[in-house]
Amino acid sequence: MDWVYDNKYLVQNGSTYKYYASEQWQVISGSPTEQDYLNYGMDDISIVPESAWSQLTGEVELCYYTDDPTKTEASFNIETDPFTLAEEWEDKEIKIIEYTDDPNQTESTITIETEPFTIYDELGESVDVLYYTDDPSKTSAELNITANYSPLDELEGDFDVVTWTNDEEVIAGNRDMMLTYDALPFEQLIVQPTDIALYGDVKKVVATKVTENSPEGILRMAASFDSGLTWKTYRFNKWLDLDIKDTTLFKRKGMNLDTLNAIPEKDLIALTRIAYYFDSSKHYENSYSLDEVKMIVDAPRNAVEFRDMSLQLLNTTATIDLTFSGNKLTGVLDDADQGKVKYRVLLNGKTYYPADGNFTRLAASPFNIELNIDERNVNFGVENILKVEFQDYWGAVDSRETKFIGSYSGLMFMDESGDFLSDTFGGILKQLDYGVIIAGQTTLTKKVRIKNLLGYAVDHVYLEMDKKFETDGVEVQLSRQADPFLPIDYLTYGLIQTEDSIDFYIRIATDIHAKPNPNGNFEMKVTADRV
Repeated sequence: MDWVYDNKYLVQNGSTYKYYASEQWQVISGSPTEQDYLNYGMDDISIVPESAWSQLTGEVELCYYTDDPTKTEASFNIETDPFTLAEEWEDKEIKIIEYTDDPNQTESTITIETEPFTIYDELGESVDVLYYTDDPSKTSAELNITANYSPLDELEGDFDVVTWTNDEEVIAGNRDMMLTYDALPFEQLIVQPTDIALYGDVKKVVATKVTENSPEGILRMAASFDSGLTWKTYRFNKWLDLDIKDTTLFKRKGMNLDTLNAIPEKDLIALTRIAYYFDSSKHYENSYSLDEVKMIVDAPRNAVEFRDMSLQLLNTTATIDLTFSGNKLTGVLDDADQGKVKYRVLLNGKTYYPADGNFTRLAASPFNIELNIDERNVNFGVENILKVEFQDYWGAVDSRETKFIGSYSGLMFMDESGDFLSDTFGGILKQLDYGVIIAGQTTLTKKVRIKNLLGYAVDHVYLEMDKKFETDGVEVQLSRQADPFLPIDYLTYGLIQTEDSIDFYIRIATDIHAKPNPNGNFEMKVTADRV
C-alpha cells in the first residue's frame, strides 16, 4: 500500500502568515498550528500569480509542512528579474563569515578586487596612530612618514609669492624675476563645452590612455544626452543620474576607461557630451594622461558616383503641430520624407532653447517636443511671442509662432476680484486679509477661486489647511458654499479641465479664550492627479 502524505505551504510576510485563496491573500491570526497547515495550507504554491507576489513588501519566507517521516529537506525554484550582487551590495557594508573544523587553521585570507585608492582617500586629512608595547624599557615612540609634501599644499585657492631684491637690472625693468615651482595639479573637472558633431549613429566609444611606467592617477567620466543639462554614469548595464559638481561622488561613481569602452551600441543613442574628472594625488608621484576619445559612427564612407543619368532630389519641408498651455510648449515635429529634423525656440525675439542659439541635434522624425517655459523670462499681463524654427536633414527651414498673455502656471489661488494670491513657486503675492478678529467672534466669509493653469486636466483635487499654522482657539473653516456655510476640514473635487476653475469659501472662527496674535496667518495646500 502506498502512503499519501500531506504537503502544505504558507507564506510568512513580516510577522503575519498568509495563504492565497479566492484571488487574494488570506491572513492566519497568530502563529500557525499543525491544524492550520492542514486546513489552510496551499497544496501547490505555483498557483499564486505574479501580481499577488508583488503585493508583499519586506521580508518573505516560504513555510513548508509535511507529515512524510522520510522527508529531510525541501527546495523551491524562484524566478526574479535579473540582478547582480554588485547591484544588491552597492554602498552597503559586507561581512564575510567563515567556518572551519580544521584545528590547525589559525587565520584566513580573503582577496578582494576594488577600484584603486590611496590611504589618503580612506583616512582623510588627519589620522591618529596608536602604539602599544609591553617593553618596560620603552619610554617613547617615533613615527617616520615619507611623502611628497610642501607647506604650499596647505594653501587653498590662488596666492601670490612676494619677494625683495636689490638687483639693479630687475629694478630697472631690464630683466624679469623667475619663480620655479614643481607641483602636481589639483583635481580637475573638465566639461565638454559643445555637443559632439556626429553625422550618423554612434556604434562605439573608444578611449585610450598614454601608457606610463609610473603609478596612475584617477580618471572618471560621465555622459550627457541633453547637451550638458544632466549627466549620467553607466553602472550595472544601465545609465544612472550623476551630479558631476559633487567631485567626491564623481570620483566614486563615474565611469572608468574600461567601462566607457564596453558600453553597447543600444545605450549610446543620442549621446551628446562627455565630462572628465582627473585627480593626480599630491601624496604620490602619479598622473593620468588621456590620449584620445573617438566615436565610431555608422556613416557613409564612399562617395556616390553617377554617369550618364539625371538625378533629382525631391524634398518635402518638415511640418510641426504645436500646443501651448500652462506655460508648457508641446508638439510633434514631423517630416514626410521620414528624415531627421531639428529645431530651436525663441521667446520674444530672444534665444530660449537651446541656450547657445543653435539648433538641436538632428533626431529621427516624428519627434515629440515638450518644453516648459520659465516664467522668469515671460512678460506678465502682456502679449508674448513664442517662435519655433525647425529644419529637416536637407536644410529646409520653416517656423511657427504662437502668442500668449504672460501668466502663472499650476493650480493657482485667486481672490474674488481675480487677483492671484500666490505665484507658481509658492511665493505670496496677495494675502486674504481678515483684519482684526475679536476673540469669540466668527469672521465674514470670503470666496476663493482655484484655477487650473497646468495645461492639462487634473482629477482628485484635495484642499486643506497647512497644519503647521494651527493656533489654539482659532479654527480656519472651509465650505463648498457660502449660504448655508457648512464647515469642513478639507475639500475634494473631481475632474477639472484646463482653464476651468472652482470656487470655495473660507472663514475664521475663534473662541473666547483664544490668545492674541498680532501677525496671525494661515496657508492652504492643494494636490491633484494628472489625467
